[in-house]
Amino acid sequence: MEPVEILELFDKRATVIKPGLERITRAFDMIGWPARRTPCFVVAGTNGKGSTCGFLFRLLAAAGVRVGMFSSPHLIDFRERFSISDADVSNAILVNHIKSIKKMLPETLWAELTFFEINTLIAARVFDEFQTDVNVWEVGLGGRLDCVNVFDADVAIITSIGLDHQEYLGTTHEQIAQEKAGIMRPGKPIVWGGVGSSEREAHDTILDCAKKIGANVILSKKYEIGPPSKLLAHYPSFLLNNFHTAMTALNVFADSGACPKLSRGSLSKAVADFDKPELPWPVTLNGRFELITVQKGDVRQDLLIDVCHNPHGARALNHALEETGVVPFGSKRPCLICVLSDKDASGIWAEIRGKISDVIRFKIPSSRSWHDQDHRIEGPMMESFQSAWDLALSRKSWQTQSPWLIFGSVAAVGDVLSYFRSDGWSVVRKVRD
Repeated sequence: MEPVEILELFDKRATVIKPGLERITRAFDMIGWPARRTPCFVVAGTNGKGSTCGFLFRLLAAAGVRVGMFSSPHLIDFRERFSISDADVSNAILVNHIKSIKKMLPETLWAELTFFEINTLIAARVFDEFQTDVNVWEVGLGGRLDCVNVFDADVAIITSIGLDHQEYLGTTHEQIAQEKAGIMRPGKPIVWGGVGSSEREAHDTILDCAKKIGANVILSKKYEIGPPSKLLAHYPSFLLNNFHTAMTALNVFADSGACPKLSRGSLSKAVADFDKPELPWPVTLNGRFELITVQKGDVRQDLLIDVCHNPHGARALNHALEETGVVPFGSKRPCLICVLSDKDASGIWAEIRGKISDVIRFKIPSSRSWHDQDHRIEGPMMESFQSAWDLALSRKSWQTQSPWLIFGSVAAVGDVLSYFRSDGWSVVRKVRD
């Protein structure tokens, strides 16, 4: 159970999304701008932000750098949003910072701040407490008006451009690219990782924005990283692209001299050490085209879980299933799916339906969950993942098909993993042979 101070923060979800930097700037002015002078990456993009941040985090840790990472949303535990490479961020630490920040701010400003804005303040205080060498800030929404944009990135990253959050960011790839380009800074590098058709539509916008701002665009490219690690060798191309985007950004950052602990040599060693189990494994790499086996008693099932939550992500998932052989060409697999009510379920389904043999839909305990009247994807609607899971286990036709697919959103994957944890299922993450 989360401490009451953390649970109270979730009440601020009622304020929904309030773009803008005025509130967060006022708050930082009052608490003294912790972590402002620490070198940092700011990572934006429609998809790929989490895995790119995760790769940055693990590689920096492998290179001997103390790194802090602020990411969202969390899968299971609120603490996942605040990562330190060589230390545990406990609930007690977070509660102390919540109380301290609340005392330093006027009640009226505290009331105005959103859930995400307060999380950003907490992250900065946590990074300052642990004296991190480098910080990785994941943009929550867009870029220009997202509150992590109060930090000036030594290297900014835009991973991809797709249609999502159009009510806030615009209805075209070009408009969305302009919003995400807001993390660029004059004279600083911006690594652009776009590779798909929608990215080609946004490409000129990225270049034009950089020219106007005076930022230096660096295209993500596949650095020579030596023999692939066991983990990397089995990643689909969309995750490998995010890895190479992270590597490009790290090489640029190392060359800048912003962090004396990081060099091209230490980066090469970090890649060679990438598989070492003692390195911290960032939660932002979980649920990204992840094969797991769950077992309880005599019941054992292979699953492929993915946090794709928009058509752009579903297209990448569709390609990855075939590319990796998880679902061979012409084959299909059963799936359990939960798409949030404010997402493009029809677009997601159009991209992935060719790989699906049968569907069970499920709800999650969220105001954004599907409702019974939503029939954009066919299949029975169950009130919870547990009821959907029980139905799937009862279907004899599913038993000969493996792995089953589970996808639809970060919230859905988090609900799935929470269920397995609470109901006594063992979860083993796999590396494909």
